Amino acid sequence: MVYVCYDNGAYMNTGIQRSSATPKFADTTTSPAGKVIPGKMQSRKDLTKIMVSHHLPYVAQTIGYMNFKDLYEKSEKAIYTEGPTFLNVMTPCPRGWGYPTEELATISKLAVDTCFWPLYEIENGVYHITYKPGKKLPIEEFLRPQKRFRHLFKEENKWMIEEMQKEVDQKWEYLLMMEEVTNKEK
Repeated sequence: MVYVCYDNGAYMNTGIQRSSATPKFADTTTSPAGKVIPGKMQSRKDLTKIMVSHHLPYVAQTIGYMNFKDLYEKSEKAIYTEGPTFLNVMTPCPRGWGYPTEELATISKLAVDTCFWPLYEIENGVYHITYKPGKKLPIEEFLRPQKRFRHLFKEENKWMIEEMQKEVDQKWEYLLMMEEVTNKEK
């Protein structure tokens, strides 16, 4: 059985409300960025990591646009792996994220090149990062084109970008470490 999570980072179909998958500081209809709060105050729940902790035989994170080979290969593995499997597929939402539809490919590429949305898989506990950016871009490159993060670029809010960068860097380093450690154990 394959479970596919179509992850657009919020409850988009009902009016762009925050969800546990919404990134920290994002502006949504239920966590509006303003003088009282700077958007959603909690970090995005890492559903892929949660599924890994359930010891499924196959878990993967991919993207719904830009890297179809990665999506295809991970889908095939998930379908043909015995037992329950999970795919977390980022699907950028032009309306909810506030960017022009024609920028979908750019937003997708920035998500993976900043390591906000790393592409990786875990097969029987062994991590494989399936895409490593040649030059990891700063998180602000992914945030800047999105209306939901425009408030972060005010001078008094630069600390939010720094906090997001720190979180992305920590998660990326964790993935690199897990790939190294789990592949040594083979």
